Amino acid sequence: MTDLFEKLNAALSRLPALPGSFNPWLQGNDDDAADNGPARRLAHLRAHAGRKDLRLVLIGEAAGYQGCRISGIPFTSEALLIDGSIPGIAATPRLSTRPKSWSEPSARVVWRTLYAQQLAESTFLWNAFPLHPHEPGKPHSNRTPTRSELVAGESVLAALREALPDAVLAAVGNKSSEALTR
Repeated sequence: MTDLFEKLNAALSRLPALPGSFNPWLQGNDDDAADNGPARRLAHLRAHAGRKDLRLVLIGEAAGYQGCRISGIPFTSEALLIDGSIPGIAATPRLSTRPKSWSEPSARVVWRTLYAQQLAESTFLWNAFPLHPHEPGKPHSNRTPTRSELVAGESVLAALREALPDAVLAAVGNKSSEALTR
């Protein structure tokens, strides 16, 4: 669904720069490998959004430093991309210069469960606040998104709903449930 990617990308481009948050599709990480950065993360998002028959959308709270910040896909880490574990995306080389690839614990659980339930191919992963909220001066930290950040993310959720009107949206956590309810 190119339409999904186009709608998300347009909505993401309208998000304001918010203090204490990182936009994985616009900003670079200090530990990005030479061929990783915003363009590569956008390519990952395009591939994730471009799969056919997306019927389920899992909505998490916010992008994390061990996952989406480096991969460009919520609930997806560098390690999973290297393994070739993500539908629609061929195994990738290293995305970071860290001695050990980033591995996000909840990402493994989510993808393992999606595969076990035969939902991996038809599920799209997203976040109520699509950017990575972090502690000031600590890019390798996570914090709960503020109310204003969640409100800012609602326009992106609306674009997602418009692009996938027949998909089931399921919240993963209280903050995403609140955002979907609003």
